[in-house]
Amino acid sequence: MKLIYKKPKIFPKWTKFGGDEQIGELYTCQDDGIVFSCDKLPHYNHIEMSGFETSTILSYKIDKDRCLKLYRFCVFPQIRVVPNETRGSLSYNFKSIELSFDKPIKADKVEFDGLLNFYQSVDGVEIKHMLCPACDKKALIEKIVLKNTVDKKQTVTVKNKKPLRRILKVFFDDSKSRLLFTDVYFEGKKLNNRTDKLCLEPFEEKTILVCNGVDRLDAKQIEHQFVMRKQFVDQMKSCMQVITPDKEVNRMIEFCKIRASESIFKTKNGLMHAPGGGNYYAALWTNDQCEYANPLFAYLNYSIAKEQSVNCYKLFARYADKNKAIPSSIVACGDDVWNGAGDRGDNSMFLYGLCRYLLSTGDRQMAIEFLPSIEIAQRYVKGQITADGIVKSDSDELENRFESGKANLSTACITYDAFISLNYLYKELGEYKKAEEALVDAMRIRDGIENYFGAKVEGYETYRYCKEESNLRSWICLPLVMGIDCRREQTVSAMLSDKLCKDNGMLSRSGEKTYWDRSLLYALRGLFYVGESEKAVDLLGRYTKERLLGFHPPYPIEAFPEGNSAQLSAESALYVRIFTEGILGYRPIGFNKFEIKPNLPNGWEYFEISNMQLCGKKFDLYIKNGDEYTVTVNGEDIKIDKGEKKYIVDIK
Repeated sequence: MKLIYKKPKIFPKWTKFGGDEQIGELYTCQDDGIVFSCDKLPHYNHIEMSGFETSTILSYKIDKDRCLKLYRFCVFPQIRVVPNETRGSLSYNFKSIELSFDKPIKADKVEFDGLLNFYQSVDGVEIKHMLCPACDKKALIEKIVLKNTVDKKQTVTVKNKKPLRRILKVFFDDSKSRLLFTDVYFEGKKLNNRTDKLCLEPFEEKTILVCNGVDRLDAKQIEHQFVMRKQFVDQMKSCMQVITPDKEVNRMIEFCKIRASESIFKTKNGLMHAPGGGNYYAALWTNDQCEYANPLFAYLNYSIAKEQSVNCYKLFARYADKNKAIPSSIVACGDDVWNGAGDRGDNSMFLYGLCRYLLSTGDRQMAIEFLPSIEIAQRYVKGQITADGIVKSDSDELENRFESGKANLSTACITYDAFISLNYLYKELGEYKKAEEALVDAMRIRDGIENYFGAKVEGYETYRYCKEESNLRSWICLPLVMGIDCRREQTVSAMLSDKLCKDNGMLSRSGEKTYWDRSLLYALRGLFYVGESEKAVDLLGRYTKERLLGFHPPYPIEAFPEGNSAQLSAESALYVRIFTEGILGYRPIGFNKFEIKPNLPNGWEYFEISNMQLCGKKFDLYIKNGDEYTVTVNGEDIKIDKGEKKYIVDIK
């Protein structure tokens, strides 16, 4: 009889979102994180965190009696239970340990600061329970600090119901059995019983450490992994700091840098960024990685993310072919590809991200190395451009979840911007004829966007998503993102109307219940970029409060209802890019120059970005708002009239 590996549930039933959750602030923003004070119960949530070899989705619920329930779903991306399959990583739900006293333990607050922390109490004992994935081991680690605050001896019972689990070798592509452990240490000494009674003397504080995983860590190693996680969180604080007058926006940016950067996994084919969400690990997508995340990593100043980005583009470059599209995804640690939705505009996504990445880093030699694959990918895309100036593709990044026709607005806009970047890149490499050809093609596509997609839709003079679509779609924001603003007023009105814009997000299609955060994040970037800052800042504030402090903090999500609002990593990269490419108006236009087009809301007196890595140099930019913008770039003041479209920073 053939054995079938049964993947555990990613989310327990009690943390499934139904769409009717309370809208509004449940958490409060503090200096280093957010806090839930257990004042509105019951409450449930799930948060994803990742390390190089482990990702974990921690689901928690606090009921009306303030009792805490935890569900620990872990994924080990490099261990394959299904060869060459996107979702084929080993995953497991660890039961871990249970603590009990003579009286019930009550939850007092939940805190997230890059680690997930639960504060509980019982009969004079204060409990702080910290959880995070190990940074470079296959394990979820926990630290429980027990503090007896009264003048009497206390006894705690520790139950480890499942200390060991064997998964048979028949499930693995390397034919090796795996042991999964839950090891418990009390004051540095390992507990070997399934049930132990531990004593706390009056006013005594003691620590329990737990390692759930494939790799076994002793107490010292577990403590070291907590130090490493905190160091990573601190490192993210120093990587390209963005500071605004809004403390909640600032906190959201800091969290998004963590989520965007932590989801990088070591594989046999090098570092690979991946979406996460319980399903998508040790794999790359042309939209999530090439288009969304990697352009941010070019200037975030996190070297590991840059190394990953180069590896990502190299892996996709292998598949460049003038006669067929680059595959949508490279899966299973690089061993296979997924192309189930056909051509989604993947070559355009690849070109869009790669050209921006190369220009931002200013690495001429790397650009020369990528040039053959760039030219091949470009040749394929040119073959998809029709006489009308539209770009054919089988589907789009939503992979036929909604109508995308034979040519869609998303692929057209991404292609247009990619060819603009190609123009800049070719000029930097001295390929002036190719540069001119790329610009001509870009202008032809821009005309096609207006003539083919420009239309009256549901009463608005905006864009139809495709010829076959009669409803408004959230992706009408993309022309604004790319600087095409001839239909700006009506497009903005349509985007912000109740046909698309709801309390929980922006609907993918009017009349539906589905929303994907990626289009709302692009919409915010586009609104700022074309100067609609007052409307944008209102939407930004509402969105940030809901995602940071609402019922499902602390990150942007992929979608609802699909995936139970999973906190995919590249969406967090898109949030950060609202501020760099939206408010700052940053665009790389050469190996040693870039343009900025500031668009601050009137209520913001300043806007600051420090430690931004551009063209191999560190940049600090400070913008003071007034009758004109005073932009300080590395200590040098520049005056920019608010009516001026762009300012070029040349650092030769």
